[in-house]
Amino acid sequence: MPRPIPDYDAFSARAKAIADSIPPQFLEGVEDVVVHRELKKSPILDDVVTLGECESSPLAARMRQGDGDAVRSIVHLYYGSFVDLAGSDPGFDVDAELRETIEHEIQHHIEDKAGVHGLEDDDDLFDAHARFRADLDVPAGWYRQGERLAPGVFAVDLDLFVELPLRKAEFVGLRGKRKELSILGESVDVELPEDADPEEVFTLEGGGLLEDEDDDSPDAPAGDLHIVPLVR
Repeated sequence: MPRPIPDYDAFSARAKAIADSIPPQFLEGVEDVVVHRELKKSPILDDVVTLGECESSPLAARMRQGDGDAVRSIVHLYYGSFVDLAGSDPGFDVDAELRETIEHEIQHHIEDKAGVHGLEDDDDLFDAHARFRADLDVPAGWYRQGERLAPGVFAVDLDLFVELPLRKAEFVGLRGKRKELSILGESVDVELPEDADPEEVFTLEGGGLLEDEDDDSPDAPAGDLHIVPLVR
């Protein structure tokens, strides 16, 4: 049975309580945790919502003029986005997601102070993956920011991206034919369309990683396999 969604006031109070439970040294420079009523959607992908953001405080710019090192942030949370996700996913745990979102945004603040960008890179990879799955433009080689499992093989979430280096003549010769690839010790048959474009990524649905590696049942959640020709 899905958990009830708290009203805005209860949600806001819970957000403040979670923030107050975080050790003060991690909150140094975090001016406020602000809860907005609105649902915030991605400006590019209409089915992707934003739960929270870490924004540089307007005060930070003024303080940097004095000492050059100040990093101050405001954490924004979007109540409407939580409600939207909870309404579409019966298993959505609002409280757990709220805590995870607050901790995630504060981690952004900590990394900004340290001058590192691990979470920012993760968020960029998530956005690029979402754009790719929505058939929107993505930078060449974006998937290489994922986990490298073998030379030319990268995992992004459950999707596998396999680079296939080919000379132009080899690529043309493969059009409309099947090719057997060895991917992570498994043999996979891939067929390129007769009108295959060398700039195209070819997808085998369900050929990626399983959510549970020990569950090989037909209904086990699985990613897709994407063949990326590198034609020279």
